[in-house]
Amino acid sequence: MHTKLRLIALVSTAMLLGGLNGCVNNEPENIDVTSAPTAALRKLQSTATSPPKKTATFVVPTLPSLDPTATPYAYTVQSGDTLIAIASEKGVTVEQIQMANSGIDPLSLQPGQDLVIPFGDIVLASKNTAAIEYKLLEMTQFHCFPGPNEEQLCLGELENKTTNPVIDLVVQVTAILAEGEIGPSKVTFAPLEIIMPGKITPISVRFSTSNKVLGAAGNVLNAEDGTTLSNRFVVLSSTITGTQQSNLAKHAVTAEIQNNSEEYVGSIDILISAYNTSNQILSYRIIEHDLTMGPGETSDVDTIFTTTLEQHSHYSVYAHGRLISQ
Repeated sequence: MHTKLRLIALVSTAMLLGGLNGCVNNEPENIDVTSAPTAALRKLQSTATSPPKKTATFVVPTLPSLDPTATPYAYTVQSGDTLIAIASEKGVTVEQIQMANSGIDPLSLQPGQDLVIPFGDIVLASKNTAAIEYKLLEMTQFHCFPGPNEEQLCLGELENKTTNPVIDLVVQVTAILAEGEIGPSKVTFAPLEIIMPGKITPISVRFSTSNKVLGAAGNVLNAEDGTTLSNRFVVLSSTITGTQQSNLAKHAVTAEIQNNSEEYVGSIDILISAYNTSNQILSYRIIEHDLTMGPGETSDVDTIFTTTLEQHSHYSVYAHGRLISQ
């Protein structure tokens, strides 16, 4: 069966704009997404900014690692929470939370669920099937652009060059100021819950600083082997099928998602990234597609980028869904 399902996803994003001779709206967009019965969109902050005219070259110094202090805590899961984000905020590991909560599944958190956050020195009994070699999680150099309210937006990508799916990815991004001085650091997370071997995920942070940021460097703080969870996911065939200028400052991108497996899948995550002619990521969209796709079914997904079509030279798309037991 071949079914066409069309979803128009309007989400805000982190927009990196450059090289414009025309007028560009440089005010950030804060779009409140209204829940629909068929799809939910993950809210991404966005801004339209003009990047520096020149890309500075610098040597990255040794970066300090952020080390949160662990404290016991009873935490109620909120909408949008992930186990890795909670663990990082409380200064513990995912395994420690799992041990303190009867081996809770990191992919099954529910809003309103209560978790016990333990001390950080409890003995771990790791269930990982393999240790992830951080050096095989290859990051591109981050490019940073000024935003509103003395903000600096830094965007880069990480490629999983291991042979294992990666979950619970945590990255520390440190700003590099003028003359190579170390600026502020922030911890951020991969926007996708699992990164399959050979796949790429965007990494983005915002720094609140009035200092000029020449660039940023990323350091993997945590990455876990997701092999035991990978059989719950189905990677979908995905291609960019069209782009169209929608108005003076926006354009639409259409992607086709196809389930070539023999399984039913749901909770589909779609990542669409936009690049310039130097293959630098300028912006991305993540769409959560709640419709179920059966074997052979196809879905067309449209999303809006708040820039002109000429600002991007090419796009990439990736999609996976969770296996549905029939």
